[in-house]
Amino acid sequence: MKTTKYSITSILILCGVFLFSSCDVLGEDDFLERYPQDSPSPEVFFIDENSAKQAVIAAYRPWARGSWAMYQRDMQILFDGMSDDAHWRPSRAASIQQADWNINSDHGTMNIYWSQVFQAVNAANFAIDGIPILLDRGLDQQQLDPYIAEARFIRAFSYIFLTTFFGDVPLIDRPLSSFDEFNQPRAAVDQIYEQIIIPDLEYGRDNLPAQQPSAYQGSATRATAAAYLAKAHLYQRNFDLAETAARAAITMAEGDGYELVDDFMSIFDIENEPSPEVLFYIQFLDNHPDQGSNDMVQKLARDIPPAFNHVWGVPGWGYHLPQRDLYDAFEEEDPRREYTIFAPGDDWGVYEGSEPFTYTHRGFDEDGNPTSWERTYTAGDVIEYDYRWGETGMNVRKGIYNIGHLADERWSGKDVALMRMGELYLILAEALAEQGNTEALEWVNAVRSRGTVDMHPKEVGYMGMDLVELVRHERRVELAMEGKRLWDLIRWRKVKDVFGDGTQVKRHYYSDFLEDSHSRFNSPNLDNYPDDLILFPIPLAEIDQNSEISPADQNPGY
Repeated sequence: MKTTKYSITSILILCGVFLFSSCDVLGEDDFLERYPQDSPSPEVFFIDENSAKQAVIAAYRPWARGSWAMYQRDMQILFDGMSDDAHWRPSRAASIQQADWNINSDHGTMNIYWSQVFQAVNAANFAIDGIPILLDRGLDQQQLDPYIAEARFIRAFSYIFLTTFFGDVPLIDRPLSSFDEFNQPRAAVDQIYEQIIIPDLEYGRDNLPAQQPSAYQGSATRATAAAYLAKAHLYQRNFDLAETAARAAITMAEGDGYELVDDFMSIFDIENEPSPEVLFYIQFLDNHPDQGSNDMVQKLARDIPPAFNHVWGVPGWGYHLPQRDLYDAFEEEDPRREYTIFAPGDDWGVYEGSEPFTYTHRGFDEDGNPTSWERTYTAGDVIEYDYRWGETGMNVRKGIYNIGHLADERWSGKDVALMRMGELYLILAEALAEQGNTEALEWVNAVRSRGTVDMHPKEVGYMGMDLVELVRHERRVELAMEGKRLWDLIRWRKVKDVFGDGTQVKRHYYSDFLEDSHSRFNSPNLDNYPDDLILFPIPLAEIDQNSEISPADQNPGY
């Protein structure tokens, strides 16, 4: 298990330098100085190479630990909960509203996404603008380029998020120096890609190192930037450019030691971090109060008998719940379903109790009739999963681990993988499929042929799908419960198609037998959106305080 991690707690550069659209943090008079006295100016802050590294790390922080809504806790889980892959266990009013697409411009989490990601943008801008000062401190351009490249990568990464979920947003490419400068209009998505995202990722590809030092793991490498460059072209539907970029990224990544690993489960095993499959991840430190994550305890099953708590260490909070719709998306013989989901009849773990324990399991027969059976477990017996342990009749399996050793269940060290070779192969496959090139299936089948997956090859027309549908299906099952599905549904403009009138998506494992509200995903609020491109609302706080954005500029549907 990993035990090293770069320190970010000592470099919290004050938010007055970084915040965009958070003018309430400082008064108007404070903004008359570009760098208030309690915040570091670049000339004071940038004194050696270590300060360049600190500035870059500060740009990661909003993504990792800036808020409970980010990857430290909720983001991956709630994004899946907004899709047809997963259900958010009803708890916390704002989260229930979000999972049900009942959001508006005053929704607190939307404001957090906006403000946290713009903090990352502005921290990156501070680094990009200030690091060259070190040329006057005796460092040369070759030493500085990797740090500038990493800051530019984070800026591009942040803007891919902002444009995907908010559409047109302010284009901020420098540190802002006065109160008035915080009033910025929305820039077109195409303009942001052209001026920020594409050139930043190209710069990262050309200037980041092939591998980061062990103490700096989790940071972007040149292959990371190359993979996101392919993703950026794909998101812009420039499929020929995406194809070229993805081919180059795969060649670069494999040359630098990344690989499509044979053992699927090992990718998500904390004992195997960092996996050679993973190109980019948000890193957390096990059993650490400042750098741990409570993403894990939210994924673990909630409603298990206390006698079985030892299997995964603690009773979880049970928020990340697969839906039957995802379960059915897997081919019956696909082992990735079992690697991803706990469903009735699956092996839950090994009973280690000192005394026998008798448990009455319940389920339904093939005709929908309730059934029950009693089992007495003794040490060494494999526990059978019971549908009552999750509100969808299922629980997530992918990436969980026993956290019973943690001093606090919220201090997990499980990393959150954001880009891996399996996805990069499927980016190339999608770019090819969208051009009608059946080579796409070679890359799909490479993913399917991992040693522990070993699924038969797909061919055009398989499962009644055309070429593009086959690639999209593979993305869903390969990347299931990794927070990817919502990104895809939005960029494909398929949110409405998936949910329809709110009764299409099966929620519970036994949906066909249940009549209550938990049997299907009810999402009536999609009628609020006038077209197929569904975006998050521009936060009301931003509209209120930014004179360049008016209520008339709000995204459709709000």
